[in-house]
Amino acid sequence: MKTRTTPAVASLVVLGGLGTAAGVASAQGDPPPSTAPAHPKGEFVCANLAQIQQVQADHATLITDRLALLASARTAAEQAGRTKAVERIDQRTAKVTARQQKVAERQQEVADFAAANCTSGG
Repeated sequence: MKTRTTPAVASLVVLGGLGTAAGVASAQGDPPPSTAPAHPKGEFVCANLAQIQQVQADHATLITDRLALLASARTAAEQAGRTKAVERIDQRTAKVTARQQKVAERQQEVADFAAANCTSGG
């Protein structure tokens, strides 16, 4: 005779096992409280500051280039009398401009964090 396992019992067993595994993995990966840095990602940011800033600068450059292409496309669409294309380009330009502002904010956040938390050796 086969025994049936109900889905509820099976899910409790699985969830219980996952919870235990996650707890063990968490306990193994956590540093002792006395050696925990003030900011968990601070050491990584300070150790890789130049690379992070370079990636951010590259991203900002790509966005600036994208805005230039959109401006060129908008001019061509206007000259061709394609009003719907102009509207779509304007919408895309607004999204890319918002993204550009977010990148600038992130660059400032990293610079502020580095100034407050990283040594001059970076």
